[in-house]
Amino acid sequence: MKHFWLGLALLFSFSVSAWAGPAGIAARAWIVIDQASGRELASQQADLPLAPASLTQMMTAYVLLDDIRRNKLNLGQMVTVPAAAVQMDGSRVFLQAGEKLSVETLLQAMLLESASDATVALVTAASGSEAAFVARMNQEARRLGMTRTRFVNATGLDAPGQEASARDLALLGRVLARDFPDRLALFGQRELPFKGVTYFNGNRLLWRDSTVTGLKAGRTPQAGYCLAASAQRGDQGRIAVVLNARSDGQRTQDALRLLNYGFENFDSVLLYRAGQTVKEMKVYRGEQPTVSMGFAQDFHMLVPHGGAARVKAEVITRQPMLAPLNRGQRIGTLRLTLDGHLLGDYPLVALQDVGVAGLLGRGWDSIRLLFAK
Repeated sequence: MKHFWLGLALLFSFSVSAWAGPAGIAARAWIVIDQASGRELASQQADLPLAPASLTQMMTAYVLLDDIRRNKLNLGQMVTVPAAAVQMDGSRVFLQAGEKLSVETLLQAMLLESASDATVALVTAASGSEAAFVARMNQEARRLGMTRTRFVNATGLDAPGQEASARDLALLGRVLARDFPDRLALFGQRELPFKGVTYFNGNRLLWRDSTVTGLKAGRTPQAGYCLAASAQRGDQGRIAVVLNARSDGQRTQDALRLLNYGFENFDSVLLYRAGQTVKEMKVYRGEQPTVSMGFAQDFHMLVPHGGAARVKAEVITRQPMLAPLNRGQRIGTLRLTLDGHLLGDYPLVALQDVGVAGLLGRGWDSIRLLFAK
């Protein structure tokens, strides 16, 4: 898999090298990625750890949604608000200690209003305390490969050591869409009537662009104005993250420019499904005469806009191919070129095991190999 991602990096570097990114982005750190493949389309200081404000609650939501998937919580479950929740600073929906609210209502308050009181009520119900829940958040961050991220609270309030990079947050936005597609409406809800007050989502792009599907806005004194925004236009999806912008208007405009840039300059094309046969190859000394090669994961080709039809593909293998072969073992390479320029070399793996043939089979194939070209 290391070689697989190295190959994706080669394709990515070719695709982006001719493009400097959109002009006029003023946020301190930013990135735009292709949602299907996760590949970067443009960035600036994307690996710089910064205070993430309420974008932290994307990870809070990820852990909570995983608990719901595992039936440890459910959306209709009633949660008793603890005293610690009503003492929180930051954005709130003014919960009362001891009142009971559903997990779904509290999730809506957290994701739309960044409500710290709702957040603490949820994480306490899930793990017994905020500290225990934050340990789970950091565990998930490590598992997902968020190497520039560390959480010390679940709310996103400014605290020493609370940090994340734009790249890590874009990755988190992507896995939220991948792992919980049936819950994405929670991240795109525009308003929430609650106790006689209507709260409005801080992601202004939900009103400005009908293709924007969600994610999360945040602001603290240390973090400035932050935004993670996802959009879907036809079969193309993009995610933009901006950190440490100077104003609400700036983060909104920066994120929209990044999304437009990603859609206007690149095409992401699903070339092969996971497990789809790219080519059948002859196998010598095996229990079966051929092996299928392909990709272990969906393979998306990323090219400059309009260039997909000009891509050429070539399968490269080392001959002869001898058993035994293990499923997932690299046995070939898919070479892609665009207008004669190398896009990248991508490892093809065996899609099934091929054991060693019996004595007669091995003997016959040894004779065949003498004449193989």
